[in-house]
Amino acid sequence: MIYLLNFGKSNVLEPCRRGLGILFFVVFLLLSLFSTVVAQDFCNTTVNESDLAFNNRENLVYAASYTWWPIFADVGEMSLTVDKTKVYPAEFHITAVAKTYKFYDKFFKVRDFYEAKFTVPKIRSIYFHRDINEGGYFIKNTYNFDWETNKISASIEKRQGIRNLELPIKDCTLDVITYFYYLRNLDFSDAYPDKIYTLSIVLDDDIYNIKCRYLGKEQKKIKALKDKVNCLKFAVEVIAGSVFKGDEKIILWISDDKNHVPLEVESPIIVGKVKGRLIRYENLKYPLNIVK
Repeated sequence: MIYLLNFGKSNVLEPCRRGLGILFFVVFLLLSLFSTVVAQDFCNTTVNESDLAFNNRENLVYAASYTWWPIFADVGEMSLTVDKTKVYPAEFHITAVAKTYKFYDKFFKVRDFYEAKFTVPKIRSIYFHRDINEGGYFIKNTYNFDWETNKISASIEKRQGIRNLELPIKDCTLDVITYFYYLRNLDFSDAYPDKIYTLSIVLDDDIYNIKCRYLGKEQKKIKALKDKVNCLKFAVEVIAGSVFKGDEKIILWISDDKNHVPLEVESPIIVGKVKGRLIRYENLKYPLNIVK
């Protein structure tokens, strides 16, 4: 535990400090990377409100943890909440809040906020905003989607100032939060082990190509549920940088039922491992597929 109390002062362990910050990014954004099963007719797919995989007021809460032998600690939480704001056409507002627990604020304070608005039945992004504050690093992104002109008005704010730019809507361009909820509605029945999918993620003004491989089905013990759950398992390739070496795989488990709820995600970083796991939920639309 002494090492944990001192890691905030060590330049050697700076990668794991940054890892705690990007953990929330991993938990939130990369939880949705099973979205890589998008088919070519994705843009033409519609989802009736009655068939959605989630309910209004659904709330998912994930614990974020860091492991570096012999240390294991839950360092914070992230919650995602669904709020229906318009009846016809149906419109949903999603908020996501991530923060470190008070004790760990002194080492690496995280206060992240995300929100998005999208429509149903033809799910399209309307608005996206993220406000990131991680250990002194901050950035704000705001995107307004115009589907008539197929353009996104973007504002990117960093310490250096604010940049306003225009980005094109290509094919099925959605924000990452909308992807998270839309893609929970996809049918994975035709997935087979080792099938590889690709996804392009727009972040700030960059585009990242990420590969995702379906590993198959697995029964996994979920601590908060005190039971095993039937899951679909995926491996996601990561991008080399100050936290990842580039040869790691982010492993993701989602419930093998109509909810398609991300249950757990883990990834090695340069020093140790970061993990996110579901610890609480409210208003799930369907029962979880618990192993009997």
